[in-house]
Amino acid sequence: MSGDDQSTPEPGVAIDLSRRKDRSNPLGIERTSLDAGRESGNLDVVRRSVVGAERVAAPYVTMTRIALTRLTRDRLARAGGLLLAWLALVCVFADVLASDLPVVCRFHGAVYVLPNITRPSELAGTDCARMQRDQSPGDWMIQPLVADTSAASGSASDGQVAAEALLAPLSRGHPFGTDANGNDVFARVVHGTRTAFGVGLGASALLVAIGVVLGALAGFAGGIVDALVARAVESLTAIPTLLLVLVVGALVPNPTRVTLLLTIALTRWTELARLVRAEVLSALGSDYVAAARALGAPLWRVLWRHVLPNAIGPAIVGATFAVAWVVLVEASVDFLRGGSLDGAASWGQLMGEARTHDHAWWLVVFPGSALLATLIALNMVGEAARNALDPRLRGGVSG
Repeated sequence: MSGDDQSTPEPGVAIDLSRRKDRSNPLGIERTSLDAGRESGNLDVVRRSVVGAERVAAPYVTMTRIALTRLTRDRLARAGGLLLAWLALVCVFADVLASDLPVVCRFHGAVYVLPNITRPSELAGTDCARMQRDQSPGDWMIQPLVADTSAASGSASDGQVAAEALLAPLSRGHPFGTDANGNDVFARVVHGTRTAFGVGLGASALLVAIGVVLGALAGFAGGIVDALVARAVESLTAIPTLLLVLVVGALVPNPTRVTLLLTIALTRWTELARLVRAEVLSALGSDYVAAARALGAPLWRVLWRHVLPNAIGPAIVGATFAVAWVVLVEASVDFLRGGSLDGAASWGQLMGEARTHDHAWWLVVFPGSALLATLIALNMVGEAARNALDPRLRGGVSG
């Protein structure tokens, strides 16, 4: 047989259901403990055989495990994942890292748990510094990592704001310095992380859902549906998203973060829809889809079980890059507008304040470093996910 005709045999699985006879007991004398041990051994053999058969007979699970294995072996993916996990912890524990109220305290005989989150009315108009001055015997508190007592309570005097304004980094109580209003830069960077990830995850989830649904319908249905989706994609792609977001923000009387989220999601689903449409058209021309149709499978089952699984990879990769793009757009909008929506902390707004205070380099360095680290981490994870999920690119994954 020539070398071209040789092929690697496909792995097979045999379920061992045999039971070995006890040759040391030919007369069939009953041995309870011996039979019990051998019965347990036989069950273990059967169990291992069944598990092996399930692994070979479950292609979706196997391919998922292959992709996850390749993703975890990628050094860039691990580095980006660790950085994203660290940023996620910052988002979750933002109120513990920086706040104007303590994490847990006993003030004037009452115990408050997480008052920096619940905001009880009894502590309105006060902060950690004022609570320390006015505490009674027996009162105590557990302060956050950075107590943002400068102007967080909204009751700081003009003299106090002027004294706390534009302090350099490593000042007392302000590791990243303060801004022009006396607010702690570390607190604004930490809470800006929560704002960026909240908008990024929300907008990306919505645009991925819209892009997958419309792209799948355009590729599967064809005809007038495909033409309508194609015209919508062409129309929205022709308008710069950043310009459209600024125009919508100027036209809406009271724009909020939800307005920004919806505007981005409703205008940036076009790229993902084109990718999903291409994957659906490719899957429709495959043999297994033709076999499913020949066997009489309904259209919804063909779409759900055989066509849409091919769009999972592009959707995951698109979601990763969409989060990075939305974070960048959100920071750009706040930078150009000169203020954030809803009064929430924003990296872009903080960097925009440096335009009027060119000597305050810390207003650019710290939020800019956080933004750059977020974009790099998301792009590293997105590139690794694309290489792991696309068989044509798996050769480029670094081990």
